[in-house]
Amino acid sequence: MNLLLLHPNFPGQFKRLAKELMGREGWRIVGIGEGERGSGGAEQITYRGYRHPTGPAEAVFPLGLDFAEHARRGRTVADLAQSLKDKGFRPDVILAHPGWGDALFVPEIFPEARFIAYLEYFYRVQNSDLDFDPELRVRGGDLRTVPLRNTTNLMAFAAASRCVTPTRWQAGLFPPQIGSQIEVIHEGIDTAQVAPNPAATFTLPNGRVLSCDDEVVTYVSRSLEPYRGFHVFMRALPEILERRPNSQVVLVGREEVSYGQNHPGGGSWKSAMLEEVGAGLDRGRVHFVGQLAYDDYLDLLRVSSVHVYLTYPFVLSWSFLEAMACGCTMLGSATGPVLEVLRDGENGRTAGFFDRKALVDILSELLDDPAQRRRLSQGARETVLEHYDFKTRSLPRYLDLLTQ
Repeated sequence: MNLLLLHPNFPGQFKRLAKELMGREGWRIVGIGEGERGSGGAEQITYRGYRHPTGPAEAVFPLGLDFAEHARRGRTVADLAQSLKDKGFRPDVILAHPGWGDALFVPEIFPEARFIAYLEYFYRVQNSDLDFDPELRVRGGDLRTVPLRNTTNLMAFAAASRCVTPTRWQAGLFPPQIGSQIEVIHEGIDTAQVAPNPAATFTLPNGRVLSCDDEVVTYVSRSLEPYRGFHVFMRALPEILERRPNSQVVLVGREEVSYGQNHPGGGSWKSAMLEEVGAGLDRGRVHFVGQLAYDDYLDLLRVSSVHVYLTYPFVLSWSFLEAMACGCTMLGSATGPVLEVLRDGENGRTAGFFDRKALVDILSELLDDPAQRRRLSQGARETVLEHYDFKTRSLPRYLDLLTQ
């Protein structure tokens, strides 16, 4: 079976699947993405990278700028795909994340291949991430570009043999006639690696070593930004620290924005929030650790007493399920993607995204109640084992998707 994987941030969501298949007899995997990539243990994958989209970048009608960039990227990837074809490569299946335009023209180069589209997100003007936060609501003319952002995904849907997305909530964002045809298959969690370890420790930047015996509150996001509730968590921190004098709070994430808006003042959200609430923080107990090596990140989750996860109605973070797999006691925002997984009182607790009082009250309640934490921790891990384990849940369904 020849499999062509397309993702600008290769391997992206296909990482576990690619590593699994490359070790199986009869599979040849070729990947195309932007930039160079280390092997990452995937030496058997043939990778072709492009440095940047090629072609003219003349000014176009402003509302069409996104699609113009997608088309440029699509042509670049198509040129690479054509070179693979000229050298004799013929994929049986193309599995692609089309959201940036990489897959626009590849199905035409390999018309005999089955094309499977990973449809991650459908943009909407109302009742969406764009109007969720009153403080940062997108307004006016900026909203006119929103429907056009869906063009590339809609073209992929039209060309695809089958479509896939990781959660029911994401499938439900698409128009019903499309969402009903999207198969829900999460990319899965390696629950053998991502697992509890009562003996785990985590060393803070100041040299202090945390263990499961400490009272540790954790917050993890790729970036410290409003889309993942960083501003809400920071505004709750002074009261959390006051009510929990023995807590150590550890925040993971880079300062650059991944989603949404930069801070209006031009600096990072971290700097802005420290300026806003910093006077009320005991900086000896609040630790910003930036981005962590994966093993260190897992150890932090393992020593966490309560893990706080907040998100706009947006794509669910991998860290959310990884924290559950590590047996964290979860306190999540009562937003759509979280509520698909988290059942209040069974495998975690929930609070309204903007309800700082509830966030602080529930966090304090959990820290005072080890028995409740143990019960919720067990429920969290069992949820991931039952529904999101890569080997037993995701892989069989992906194999079915690829080989039917």
